[in-house]
Amino acid sequence: MEDTLDDLDRDILAALARDARVSWKDLAEEAGVSAPTIRDRVQRLQDRGIIQRFAIEVSPKALGYSLEAVVRFRPLPGKRHLLQAQIETTERIVQCDKVTGEDGFVARVLLRDIAELDPLLETFGRLASTHTSIIKSSPVRMRPPPF
Repeated sequence: MEDTLDDLDRDILAALARDARVSWKDLAEEAGVSAPTIRDRVQRLQDRGIIQRFAIEVSPKALGYSLEAVVRFRPLPGKRHLLQAQIETTERIVQCDKVTGEDGFVARVLLRDIAELDPLLETFGRLASTHTSIIKSSPVRMRPPPF
């Protein structure tokens, strides 16, 4: 699919990755084309599945979540599907990947303070063993793939 992106498509994607709320007019001026051209190109990028959605980034700290942790879940025998269902419905888990290897899932968890960690993990005790790391910083947050 990369071969089908031209320079204008790449410029549009880069600009939208910086600020998805940029106006058609400002985006057109930056790219050196008309606003209708930009609108049509963005629509085509959406139709092709390259742009899947527009989103906001919310600060967990501003909402009172002072800690983040990575939790690796190793499902107990026969419990993988139940574990996945519980992970999907646990609001404090804000990201989760199903992975290969001994761990079945790797999740990112938000916590207001460290005292919340044990009670949250205990809810998974009948389904999996867990290994947890507290996140000190995130030098690279989720970013778009190279265009």
